Amino acid sequence: MARFEENCEILESDELGRYLVAKRDLARGQQILVEQPIVVGPYWDSGIRCLNCFRNSCTICRKCKRAPLCFDCTTHNETECEFYLNSGLNINFLFDHFNVVTPVRCLLLASSNRAKFDEMMTMEAHTEERRDTDIWNAHEKKVVRPLLENKAFDGKMENLKVTSELIQRICGFFDVNSFEIRGNMDDAQQEESLIRGLYPKAALMAHNCVSNTLISVDGDANLRLYVTTPVKKGEMLFYNYTRSLFGTFERRTHLKLGKYFVCTCSRCEDPTELGTHLSSVKCTGCDDGLCSYYAEENKWRCNKCAKELEETYVNNVLSDARKDAFECANNIDELERVIAKHSETLHPCNSIILELKQSLAGEIRNLCLFSPPSKVTEKLLLRKFHLCQEMLTILRVLEPGISRLTGIALYEYHVALWDLARKKFENKVIFVKELLEELAKAEGGLKESISMLLFEHPSTPEGQLTKRAMRDLKDLREEIKQTQAIVPEIKNGQKVVKVN
Repeated sequence: MARFEENCEILESDELGRYLVAKRDLARGQQILVEQPIVVGPYWDSGIRCLNCFRNSCTICRKCKRAPLCFDCTTHNETECEFYLNSGLNINFLFDHFNVVTPVRCLLLASSNRAKFDEMMTMEAHTEERRDTDIWNAHEKKVVRPLLENKAFDGKMENLKVTSELIQRICGFFDVNSFEIRGNMDDAQQEESLIRGLYPKAALMAHNCVSNTLISVDGDANLRLYVTTPVKKGEMLFYNYTRSLFGTFERRTHLKLGKYFVCTCSRCEDPTELGTHLSSVKCTGCDDGLCSYYAEENKWRCNKCAKELEETYVNNVLSDARKDAFECANNIDELERVIAKHSETLHPCNSIILELKQSLAGEIRNLCLFSPPSKVTEKLLLRKFHLCQEMLTILRVLEPGISRLTGIALYEYHVALWDLARKKFENKVIFVKELLEELAKAEGGLKESISMLLFEHPSTPEGQLTKRAMRDLKDLREEIKQTQAIVPEIKNGQKVVKVN
């Protein structure tokens, strides 16, 4: 971990607890941490999974006769296996109480790797804030009682007393600090398997709704941390604990319920969300006004005519839109209908509308992939192009620098540009000069997309997209070369073409 020690310094404050700052100037794209998890385990309320690889389970361990395994796995962690072998637990215990798997793994560290256990115990669990909440009570029912009432640890941990309080604290470590580990995209079963890992160093980063770091976790559980924009020595390293495209209310609710704090970053404190208006609704008192929420005053106020909207009205508008978005069928006509309906009351970039537009762009993409080119109209391609353009404008603000979402949006945007240019050329709307100019723009965009997605591991969905983008870039360059060959006036690949 020398790289981490060279690049990062751990500080502490009453407000933030422990947090990270840059120990020296850090460049965009610089890798500052590679970390293996202390513990990995299935998500809360996960289905029964193999304890070795997390594929679907179809058998049990022949040694301990309790741990679920898959067809390909014959063993799992040796310490874990020995524990279940000598536990005296019912043979169906893990199938009836699968939620105990991850807490048990954490507790077993006390005997198998005390240093890792002690490092885990320095993490924040927000025990008092969680006490008697819904998640606390759920853990009590599905983890604490099954372990204690079945005496799973009685007499088995010489150097640790396993209590209800300790088990709750360990559950808190995972709920507050864990990172998602997605399965290997080359394995259909693992692709569907979401597991969590506990990474103590990465978890030290403070939250900000506009992050300056990117985390990539591969199917082998390796976490890599990169800097997305230049960070000066002494500046804090931030990670966004929630989703960038959530509106402020959704982000703050998620952080309050899951991380136990209220975010006061510059984006959360700005009613317009840095000018993106992800939470804004249209004013009912003027034609082009936007009403944003001013938290300090608890008011929705127009930026044009200063009209204040009733909170009940705004809540009803947002509730109706969320309901329709949730129930909307994933087809182009229905998505367009719902977008049009709620664009009458919401800003076009309101987070609810954006979610619908993302779905619409995806449906158009699928149509382009699986339909003959003749069936895909220029109008439809233009719609996808504008949807991607709108998304990119928002992401450039909310995720400046290197960004997974921006990389994906750039790919979709420039593939749309490429398809649209070809369609216009076929329909004689543009000619060779304009075609080559558009193809050159698409080439530049695909290169930028790849430059952002290269930080993703090949086993992840984004890593798979990187491979596709590279193939597309190769095909596009070949198309540019062939198009240039039909025009004698083009020399040495120049983008500006003279056409009579």
